[in-house]
Amino acid sequence: MDLTVVLGIVLAITSLSVGDVLEGGNPLHLIHISSLIIIFPTAMFAAMVGTDGEYVRGAFKNVGMVFKKSPVNLEDRIKEIISLAVMARRDGLLSLEQKVMNIDNEFLKQGLSMAVDGNEVDTISEALELVIEETEEYYHGCAHYWIVAGETSPVMGLVGAVMGLILALQKLDDPAAMAAGIAGAFTATVTGIFSAYVLLGPMGNKMKAKSHHIVKEQKMMLEGIIGIVHGDNPRTLEAKLLNFLSPAEEKHSQFN
Repeated sequence: MDLTVVLGIVLAITSLSVGDVLEGGNPLHLIHISSLIIIFPTAMFAAMVGTDGEYVRGAFKNVGMVFKKSPVNLEDRIKEIISLAVMARRDGLLSLEQKVMNIDNEFLKQGLSMAVDGNEVDTISEALELVIEETEEYYHGCAHYWIVAGETSPVMGLVGAVMGLILALQKLDDPAAMAAGIAGAFTATVTGIFSAYVLLGPMGNKMKAKSHHIVKEQKMMLEGIIGIVHGDNPRTLEAKLLNFLSPAEEKHSQFN
């Protein structure tokens, strides 16, 4: 589980609730079922209009990645690539044929399979660069759906508030009921803004950020495959691949 997502949502709700309580309010009054129905489904349906169907399906299919830790572990992947590089340098590329069958990453498996089959480096690079490009475009399209839904939410909140006010003004003969209706109407505005900047919008940005990890891993694997095909020294190849780690990650060589 990605604690930055869970804690971010929980703490945002907590701070909002504390502020409301300090002003003498009750946070439960902000939960208005009709406002939730007007805003969330409508914003997501509206986002479908401007998003390709493939990305809409992908947005819901991959929503779990927002709340989970990134599956990418560059250090482990570098170790795997270098172990394959050592074997290939010692026994030749054909010695990797059995190993390739057990690789869990389809991108790495595809590239090494092409290498074992005797394809030229340029051919391998062209094929895998296309995969990288499509992967990046796919996840960005999926993330864009949630971002658009988030951008639409405040407007749907305004629509919900106006609808509530229309109904409230029909109760001029009952001031108490009209006041309650007006108060309920404005919960739609709060809900719309909250969903835009705490839920839907951030979900899209988080999905885009995590897709960058996937693309970075693919670029790193491509460099590793090219190095294996060229017969690069495993130590030199490892030093090159370690440069893909962020400044926040420590670089440990398995040869030390």
